[in-house]
Amino acid sequence: MELEHNPFRFGGDLVAKEIVDRVEETAQVESTIRNGEKLFLIGPRRFGKTSILRAAQENLEATGAIVLRLNAEAYPSVDMLIEKIVTSAAVRLRDKVDIGIEQIGKFFSRLKPEIKYSGVEQELSVSIGIDTSASENRPVKALTDALDGLEKLALAQPNSCPVGLIIDEFQAVISHGGVNAEAQVRAAIQEHHRIGYVFAGSQTRLMTDMTMNHDRPLYRLGSNRFIGPLPTADFESHLNKQFRKSGFVVPSEEPIKLILSLAEEVPYNVQMLAHNCWEELRSQSRTKPAKLTVNLVQSILRRTADGLDPLFTQTWNRLTTVQQKTLIAVIRQGGTGMSSAETAKSIKLSVSSVQSALRGLHDQSILRDDPVAGTIRMRFDDPFFAEWIRITVTRP
Repeated sequence: MELEHNPFRFGGDLVAKEIVDRVEETAQVESTIRNGEKLFLIGPRRFGKTSILRAAQENLEATGAIVLRLNAEAYPSVDMLIEKIVTSAAVRLRDKVDIGIEQIGKFFSRLKPEIKYSGVEQELSVSIGIDTSASENRPVKALTDALDGLEKLALAQPNSCPVGLIIDEFQAVISHGGVNAEAQVRAAIQEHHRIGYVFAGSQTRLMTDMTMNHDRPLYRLGSNRFIGPLPTADFESHLNKQFRKSGFVVPSEEPIKLILSLAEEVPYNVQMLAHNCWEELRSQSRTKPAKLTVNLVQSILRRTADGLDPLFTQTWNRLTTVQQKTLIAVIRQGGTGMSSAETAKSIKLSVSSVQSALRGLHDQSILRDDPVAGTIRMRFDDPFFAEWIRITVTRP
């Protein structure tokens, strides 16, 4: 029997029907845009944040809303991000309500946009006519001009048509201009009521400080939503259902629980490990009934970590000796008690050296904070990197 396609997809945005749970998070993004509010969506990489944004966009557009969704990290400069905002707005609104090119130029007049339309390729492009290199603050000022223009354009739409701007990895925007950028962005959008803004970010420490520190300009500008692991019961049910639906035998709940445990309940890693287990079961099912077992899951985890060896080897070799020792300690300690003298002594380092290494590993997105019950546990951004270290470095 030829099985259907692998139901466990990873490595890209999931469409709305593929997301497990996340109903409340998606609904909050949608309501933010419908009501012209502001939302900061904060969560580590691999937790499905971008998929939530895509699902919300799909749902909103299905009801006639206009939603622009951009990833700030995809643009090397603020200029390029601004041009994409204006181009996307021009294309979407022109197609929807037949706004003319002259009107678009009027809404974004402070940017002196040069708008070109190719009748042959039926594509519209925008370039900024102002010189953003004239001063250090000019790029950020140009961004606020773009947001002001977007608000004007939105005001020209019927009230029944929600308009939203979603900027993923928003911290990349702020990094260009620091606190001054935050102040200028706040000054612009706090007066906007027609557009719903959703700013998402994976640098959890930075995004949290930016929005919850009363000394920062973006403090309490909007609501905060933190993206954590999926509810275990929902994820277990999803995995069980998909394996059984594919015709595989799941003799007990233990293999399913092990997938979640080994992937540390990080949605991306859970999907990847389940995907690889599914492929192995499919290959076995050609000769005998395929059964999901604990031994199979453990074997696939090792194979998955081995398959990522080139990436993990490069990452490991870039680290200092102190950082390498600190990662080994994180694994041995389960990420707890990392600032203790006992932990530092176990790897023959000073407490200050361990703390400095932890900051560096966090800045490189190798470790992340996992706050639970008033304590901070250090966890690997990619749990499979921890498994690679166990296999390659610490095992005899």
